[in-house]
Amino acid sequence: MASSEGAIRGAQEAGAQNVPAATLYLQLAEEEREMALALVKDDKNHRAEYMLARSEADAELAVALARAARAQAEATKATEQVQDLKSRGGK
Repeated sequence: MASSEGAIRGAQEAGAQNVPAATLYLQLAEEEREMALALVKDDKNHRAEYMLARSEADAELAVALARAARAQAEATKATEQVQDLKSRGGK
């Protein structure tokens, strides 16, 4: 359970809530973790383990999507700066 919770926290720290695609997977991860907790209470530990694994995987995907969006934004900004320099004659 701790690894799922840590993965969710990592996604939040990576800014997943600011990236639409990542937000979806972060939300799924949180919902799956809640389902897992309910399954544990019902003594359905095998299914709970499965839900925790899904939760962790979705949270990790949210992290990856957030990082990719940040990298894309930085690359776009750098490209714009290069184009700006070129247009000023600083080839």
